[in-house]
Amino acid sequence: MFAGLIRSISPENDQDLRRAKNSTGLADILRLLRKVSSVADAASARNDAISDILNAVCDYCKWPVGHAYLRDGDQLSSAGIWSISSSIAASTIAEFRTQSEQTVFALGQGLIGSVAANGAAVCIADVTQKDGFLRAGSAARNGLRGCFALPVKLAGRTEGVIEFFSPDVAELDDEILELLGFVGGQVARVLEREQILKSREQLASDFESQVQGTVGMLGAAVSQMRSALDVLGDSTDQTRTCSDGIDRAAHRALSRIENVAVQMENLKDQLVVVGADAAETVKTTHEIGRQARDMRDGFATLQDRAADAEKMLSSVAAIAAQTKMLGLNASIEAARVGEAGKGFAIVAKEVKALAGQSASATDEISRWMTSMLDAIAKAGSDIEQIAVAMDDLQTRAEATASQTDQQAGICISVASDADAAVGEARLVGESVVEISGAIKHTDTVSNELGHAAKNLEAQGAELSNRVEGFVGKILVM
Repeated sequence: MFAGLIRSISPENDQDLRRAKNSTGLADILRLLRKVSSVADAASARNDAISDILNAVCDYCKWPVGHAYLRDGDQLSSAGIWSISSSIAASTIAEFRTQSEQTVFALGQGLIGSVAANGAAVCIADVTQKDGFLRAGSAARNGLRGCFALPVKLAGRTEGVIEFFSPDVAELDDEILELLGFVGGQVARVLEREQILKSREQLASDFESQVQGTVGMLGAAVSQMRSALDVLGDSTDQTRTCSDGIDRAAHRALSRIENVAVQMENLKDQLVVVGADAAETVKTTHEIGRQARDMRDGFATLQDRAADAEKMLSSVAAIAAQTKMLGLNASIEAARVGEAGKGFAIVAKEVKALAGQSASATDEISRWMTSMLDAIAKAGSDIEQIAVAMDDLQTRAEATASQTDQQAGICISVASDADAAVGEARLVGESVVEISGAIKHTDTVSNELGHAAKNLEAQGAELSNRVEGFVGKILVM
């Protein structure tokens, strides 16, 4: 810490200075130390505390003007904190005060910047004669000459500069250097307390902001949870409705599928019977077709035999005609011989008659054979058509039997699929039961989450109240 004591040393008051030194006692020093220590200990407002310390120093040193600069980054500007003795009218130093408050010093610039940069106290006997003192003109016009500037250091860094002014020339008094160094340390304590308070306030504010933000996020999360629970409730209701519909549909589908399975089983049995009948029909039609073809072949043979008979009848007719001609010739010869040929004439007559009868019979047989041949031809044609029809019927019966087998196979496949569908429908029913159980569990979880959301909301409000109380206690410490 740096300190220094300034006193006026003009020739006129040199004798007064010696008397002041002689009269300065331990009691005054202790009074100053107690005063600045008490101010630093109880400081709640930075400006008021620094002002009180300036007043105590000015009162002890009998200097009328004290002023404080505070650092902001790499610059120092007036804190607006002054100690002005009642012996000086405010208007007397108004110009100097205004310029001091308007002047900003960079590190190393002017008296204040140099003290801040070097960290050492500076005493100027007469600022009006000092080169580089930026306020020399206003100081001269306002009657200020002697100056002492004291750095205020905190953690090795100059955080401010305190300056004192006197209308007289001043010099540094080494005897009480440590005394004013203690004063500078107490001002540093005030600044440190302010920083601590600001840090505490900032920490409390950040803590409160973070907690309140967390509480707000918690409230938002609770609101979102409630909204989600409402949506979940609606979804659960819709799921329950859908589940009930699925359950009813599954029961109906199961009943219908089971009915289809039974019907397909019956149809399969019937198709098996139809297939057996179709196979028997194929066998029968095949046998009838074979018999029809045999009859067709027999009628063809019969037609050949009838043709042979017709030829034989033609031969018989020719023989009858020759016999008749023979009888006629015999009659002629019998008549030529007269009485001797009467017997032969009778035989010729009989032969002639027999030839006529034979011709008549032959004609009758020929007509019958013609009719019979026509009937045989017609029967052969009919038998041929029957054989063709039976072949077609056999082909169709075989196709029917094949289709019946295929349909029976399809029915068996459909019946198998129906059985599988029945099993799957039952699984769907079991799944619906599981869904119903899950819906009930979801309702239970939703209710529990609703209670949890209420508890979180209450706990959030309680946390917010406790944080406010905790922050309030921190700020009043």
